Amino acid sequence: MSQVRAWSTQGSALTDTAAQIDSTVDAFDAVMNDLLRGVDAVSQSWQGDAARASSAQADAEKQFSNRLGIAILDIADDINRLGPTFVRSCEVARSLADSLTGGGYLVADNGTVTPPADARPGHPVDVPAGADGAVAATIAATNAAVHQQDLMAALATAGQADADLARQVEAALVALGQAADRATTSVPVRPEVSAIVDGRASLPSDPKALNAFWDTLSANEKAALWNADRSVGNRDGIPAADRDHFNRRHLAEMEIAERAKVNDYIAANPYIKDGKVTAAPGPGGYVADGRREDEFSKVTERYRALTGLEKALDDPTGSNPRFLLQVDDRGRGAVAVNNPDTAANVTTYVPGTGSNLGNIGGGIDRAQTMVGAAERADPRAATSVVAWYGYDAPQGLGAAAGPASAAGAAGPLDSFQDGLRATHEGASPSHNTVLGHSYGTVVVGEAASEGHTLDADDLVFLASPGIGGPNSPDDLSLTGVAPSDMAQHVYASTSTTDPIGLTEGIHGISPNNPEFGAQRFTSDHSNHPRLSDHSAYWDTHPDGTQNQALTNMALIMTGRGDETE
Repeated sequence: MSQVRAWSTQGSALTDTAAQIDSTVDAFDAVMNDLLRGVDAVSQSWQGDAARASSAQADAEKQFSNRLGIAILDIADDINRLGPTFVRSCEVARSLADSLTGGGYLVADNGTVTPPADARPGHPVDVPAGADGAVAATIAATNAAVHQQDLMAALATAGQADADLARQVEAALVALGQAADRATTSVPVRPEVSAIVDGRASLPSDPKALNAFWDTLSANEKAALWNADRSVGNRDGIPAADRDHFNRRHLAEMEIAERAKVNDYIAANPYIKDGKVTAAPGPGGYVADGRREDEFSKVTERYRALTGLEKALDDPTGSNPRFLLQVDDRGRGAVAVNNPDTAANVTTYVPGTGSNLGNIGGGIDRAQTMVGAAERADPRAATSVVAWYGYDAPQGLGAAAGPASAAGAAGPLDSFQDGLRATHEGASPSHNTVLGHSYGTVVVGEAASEGHTLDADDLVFLASPGIGGPNSPDDLSLTGVAPSDMAQHVYASTSTTDPIGLTEGIHGISPNNPEFGAQRFTSDHSNHPRLSDHSAYWDTHPDGTQNQALTNMALIMTGRGDETE
């Protein structure tokens, strides 16, 4: 019992250990990415056999470090996957023992339960008060034997959970040793994985099926899949830590490729000095300057977006790590603040018009703000918020008047939510919320209707111009929520001074309209309409108070939507 009592208090220690492993791998990835950038920079001017040998060695080290990193992450994944069951089984045994002790029984360290020497009517508590002395002692002894069986079973469950966790971590350590073979060592993979690597088969497209398959892979096999397909980290159903590892590596390679394009452009255009367009001579110089600056800006746009994303992945708080869940060459991405696979509350934030990889940093800042608000609303539960920039958002008001972007985003958002549910660890499912802002509400509306069912517990429509086809909560669909209960799971708010209110009708009825039937909550407003009010829902005022909308969002995110105002 003393061991189980000690184990039952180690839940946070296990979580902290897994988080530290994740952070260590992130730091390792950063070092390797810097190494690759350095080799690439040198290779621009270094030619010959020695240069080729150096490049080949760098590629070999990349392969080696990649599978080494994923092998280390497998240890954290085992802790995240089996740790909660282990801690919960210990808590059950401890709670049962405490209950028996509090009820008057004696509990030995080996789990033996005996009645007290002074057993009498009403003592222990499950001895009937009307029993006489001799009968009371007999009842207490009989009950003690039953309680002992229950406690021994609980202790056996805790012991099995401990053995399962130890066995998995030991196996992961063996795999780590195998992965630590130098890059020149051949990487053994099973035939079914080789078929995928060679293009003769495909990974499962269903997130739940992919997650089940991924759990069977060794670190070497995971690395082999990434070597064959750099975008594998974008797949829904792969654990967040693995996605982050692969995508950070891919991000560095994308930066190198984009930097090469920029360097080629600069080399072909000598009027660019120190990264800036110099003045063109002659009377038409002003026009030429503008044209050259626009062209150079377009050439560098993707490189600037990628380097900005890398900077935004740094955690300024030191306690809210960031996970790169998606990045591609089409300007789409997704970043989680805190690990969604281990958080009790998970929110997906879907931005609106003008959002792209170049400004995802602002979305990550909003995600960080929501995490802080949720932690204040429920300090006992961990919250993760994902800035989901995983669709081709309209980049102007004209495009935002149409449904095309939202229709194209519905499937990816639906799949992303399925993936979050498939990869979540722990005995209890997380409370999942999907929150759309502005045109993002149209995306959420499309993804929860028209044949789609979002795997989420609640929807939040913030500053919405309408959400497309749905005219009421009855037209929306969430996994596990009955149609008759949908109105209790749909929330909406628009500030009275947010100009978006003037656009209702472009995409149908606003969910903030009382006739829609959503749960409406309060947002702060100004003295008169201001464009800035459209993005003020996450603001903190000079006096330190936060926008009422943020307070209400936090309540919804933590499963307390019935407390919103």
